[in-house]
Amino acid sequence: MSFKVVLNVRSLKVDSVDPVFVSGDVHVVVGGCEFPSGDWTDSPISAIGSLGSAIQWVRQGEPADMYFFEGPYFVKLSPSESFRTDQKVRVTALRDYWDESAQDYFGEIVADSWVSLGEVERAYSQAVSSFVRWGEENGEVKLLALFKGMPK
Repeated sequence: MSFKVVLNVRSLKVDSVDPVFVSGDVHVVVGGCEFPSGDWTDSPISAIGSLGSAIQWVRQGEPADMYFFEGPYFVKLSPSESFRTDQKVRVTALRDYWDESAQDYFGEIVADSWVSLGEVERAYSQAVSSFVRWGEENGEVKLLALFKGMPK
């Protein structure tokens, strides 16, 4: 498998329900590389939700990004030139940074892999299902509607 979402549900902590803020360990694996890192703490609802939105754009043949919110990290999903027939997506893990000498922002490619859109969709779906199970098991009734309403 060249792409997966890793969500450590044991690390999830509800900091606020209104407005919603849940923190926890979440990262992706792109071509064997854990990104941003294997123990990355972020806002998993936002990160995984942005992946769901990106998938919707890719289905239309448009590139889109998944964002991590606690650092300069994002994952670009770019449909292949023959996407309509092969359903292949380039998954590129990037770190943005400011170069003082050039006075400009740059993106460093940390990992890069071609995968099927189906593989990305399955990884996303598994992460959302993990949220739902966690919400049910922990009595997080107010969050369940949010989890179940995430893009399909």
